[in-house]
Amino acid sequence: MSMLLRSAPLRAARALPVARQQVRGVHFENVVDHTIPTNVTNKPWLAVKMIIFTTLGFGTPFFAARWQLSKSGAA
Repeated sequence: MSMLLRSAPLRAARALPVARQQVRGVHFENVVDHTIPTNVTNKPWLAVKMIIFTTLGFGTPFFAARWQLSKSGAA
C-alpha cells in the first residue's frame, strides 16, 4: 500500500498541463506553390531530385547488405 501512496504524487505531477512553446527552425508562408521547401515550377529538376531521393532512400539498405556480404566473402 505504501508503494501506491508514493506513486500518487508522481502521477499528479505528470498530469499538470505544461505550456510549451513550439520552436521551429524554418518558416514557410502558406501561399500557392510555396508550401514545401523546394521549387516545383521546374518540373525536370524536380523529377531528378525525386528520383535521386527515392533511389538513395530505397536502395541504401540493399547496397549496405551487398557491401556486408561482399566483405564476408559470401557473395
